[in-house]
Amino acid sequence: MPKAYAVILLDVLDPDLYVEYAQRATAIEAEYGARPLVVGEAAEVVDGAWPTERVVVLEFPSLGHARGWYADPRYQEIIPLRHRATQSNVLFIEGFEPA
Repeated sequence: MPKAYAVILLDVLDPDLYVEYAQRATAIEAEYGARPLVVGEAAEVVDGAWPTERVVVLEFPSLGHARGWYADPRYQEIIPLRHRATQSNVLFIEGFEPA
């Protein structure tokens, strides 16, 4: 079963509110086996334009784990907090497993 990734592109609008969101989200992520691979603002754009200031990439054991995290009622409760603190996009993508 391939691993899955949550890719979150965001611009922070309210840093204090974002810290609160991030602390709460991190605790829930851990319960679904999430492992942060990228959390940063220092992207070096070498071709084209990048749409946001911050990138977060979380690795999950499977797409089911990622979906479970996002659907968790505790996470659903803090999504409005993320929306107030950031302008953001979240996507899931499965990893590649060579044949």
